[in-house]
Amino acid sequence: MVDQSVVRISSGIPGFDALIGGGFVRNSVVVVYGSPGVGKSIFSLQFLREGLKNGEKAFYISLEQDLDSILKQADALGFVEFRKELNSNFVFTKMTGHDFKAFLSIDLPKILSERAGKEARIVIDPLTPLFWEIRDVALQRTMLENVFNLFRSLGTTIITIEKYGNINTLELSEDMAMPLYLGDTVVLISLLFNQNFYQTAVSVLKMRFSQHSAGLHPFEITSNGIHIFQDQPVF
Repeated sequence: MVDQSVVRISSGIPGFDALIGGGFVRNSVVVVYGSPGVGKSIFSLQFLREGLKNGEKAFYISLEQDLDSILKQADALGFVEFRKELNSNFVFTKMTGHDFKAFLSIDLPKILSERAGKEARIVIDPLTPLFWEIRDVALQRTMLENVFNLFRSLGTTIITIEKYGNINTLELSEDMAMPLYLGDTVVLISLLFNQNFYQTAVSVLKMRFSQHSAGLHPFEITSNGIHIFQDQPVF
């Protein structure tokens, strides 16, 4: 049974909200795992686009891709909101792991104080370079807990993280696995192989404050983004 007291926001991804009780929980941290090229960036752009369509602030903090790459990807999907809202409701920032560490301690608290009570969506793509700046595992966990608490106070956050190892199992090093335990919702985007063809699929590994699907759901990437087939088998 869905808890009606929990405030939810739409993911912006057709077919996905039905898997998570009607949408992401507001002011929560969503961790997205997936191998390179499987659709994490598109998933994140659709999440941000839904916020822009609703007049929310959308932050894209990139530690890898530049603005031109993100805008071209949005253009290819017909997501006109990103160019239209650039530097107003859509804020793009590229930084190194070192810059991000400073951003968390100086700039983010300032943003929080300025935007108190306002809705926001945040994407960090990816989070792992932050860990390269901190080698001690205990310090990594402490910083990550602090980061997640800060983001929860600002809005709803998606953090995209590369998954290494077997593409059909979640094999992660200790630092890569840490967000899985500390995040509120964990989404796994997989590329599965069976009898000479590949199938993309999404599953929800955990979701605090909510019931969610425990299944594996196929999806396709269309000309206007990801569409999930919630009632179809994977193969």
